Amino acid sequence: MKKRGLSTALAVTLAAALLGGCTGTAGSKETAKTTEATAQPTTAATAQSSGTSEKAKITDEPVTLRFAWWGSDARHEATLNAIKKYQEIHPNVTIEGEYQGYDGYQQKLMTQIAGKTEPDLMQLDYNWYPDLEAQSNIFLDLKGTKTVDLFVYSENVLKNYCSIGDKVIAVPMGINGFGIMINKSFFEKHNLPLDTKWTWEKVVQEGKRIHEENPSDYLLGIESGTSTGGIGPFVVSAYLYSKTGQYWANEDDYTINSSKEDLTSAFTILKDLFDSGAAQPLGEASLFTGQMEQNPKWLNGELGFTIDWSATVGKYKSAVGEENFSVGMPPFAENGDNQNISYKPAMVLAVSSRSPHTDVAADFVDWLMNDPEAVKILGTQRSVPASQKASEILEQANAIDPDIAQMCAFSSENPAPPVPLIQGNTEIADVVKDICEQVVYGQLSPEAAADKFLSDVQAKMAVLKAAK
Repeated sequence: MKKRGLSTALAVTLAAALLGGCTGTAGSKETAKTTEATAQPTTAATAQSSGTSEKAKITDEPVTLRFAWWGSDARHEATLNAIKKYQEIHPNVTIEGEYQGYDGYQQKLMTQIAGKTEPDLMQLDYNWYPDLEAQSNIFLDLKGTKTVDLFVYSENVLKNYCSIGDKVIAVPMGINGFGIMINKSFFEKHNLPLDTKWTWEKVVQEGKRIHEENPSDYLLGIESGTSTGGIGPFVVSAYLYSKTGQYWANEDDYTINSSKEDLTSAFTILKDLFDSGAAQPLGEASLFTGQMEQNPKWLNGELGFTIDWSATVGKYKSAVGEENFSVGMPPFAENGDNQNISYKPAMVLAVSSRSPHTDVAADFVDWLMNDPEAVKILGTQRSVPASQKASEILEQANAIDPDIAQMCAFSSENPAPPVPLIQGNTEIADVVKDICEQVVYGQLSPEAAADKFLSDVQAKMAVLKAAK
């Protein structure tokens, strides 16, 4: 319990520490560059309107806003309850929720933006910024409003995660730590200590043993995924970063940092995970993309852990019960160069500049992120709040989930620098995903996959660079 109490305290300081300037360790090749960049004064806070404390008068005329977000049923319920409370305060305002699971959300939103039918309020992932850069004009510049208080967020996070060019297009909704979601009943059945420090090689070794002894059990469950999760980002990219100490993509010149040897090692680990039986067959796991907590293997204690962000703790925990749930650090590469852990805003909230009611939308954004009632209603459904004001409210109410706090603490102790956005580009992610699937299904050897990665991913990066 002492450890968890400490973790909660650490989580509350993350808005000022993790997102406010911690960017890596001396072992990372990106560290010097990132630290230098974040040490410079940003324009985000200095350019804010001096009237953030002067709330603009909200119209008394009837207003209807659309608000789109993704998440679990628990997040939907909390967000709807917060909306209800805001509407009680402002009876003339109606906010229509447009919510769903993560899978397909980005594609739907991009279609709406292209058709000029996007919602007034949009929950986004900062990894989508390369895809949204050409449409950045459709987002309201929040530093020009009188209602959104940007001073409760760190300048660093506003610059690195909430801005396109010199525009602050969003506010961070939560702090996302990275790690594993553990099914305690599985670990107890197979005598696995909850505090095991996993390497990818150990996952293969122990997973193989477990599956051979219990053919229905798998140590790891992970799907093909998307640009932000699954076998590409959570296995191949994570392994490469842990092994080499640098991300595989160079954002400055759109080139690949990883060698064929390192890529072959990463694809070998990926192949071994599935060939050994350590990981649930990809075809089965991918039926639950974005909703692994609904996987019968997870519910029945036949799945040991999955890999995800702290903002998703609630859904995994509620599916198996608090007594059967725990968290841990993500796997690292054996004898790798570093054990830094990724972090990022759980998600960000933006306003469409094409909304006919940007003043009301901006007011709702600030209310949702900082009003004491709203903060308590939302709790940690989007992880620990990124707003220092909100995190202090939850701390005082003893309302920070200790497992979410623990994951954030892992990241605070060994934070990795931001992942290059080019790695999250959907076109590149689709190429990487296709190569990974071919490895898993035996259509490409790890060596051939490395060659294909170097040729196909580099070709796609060249196209994107030329289009800038």
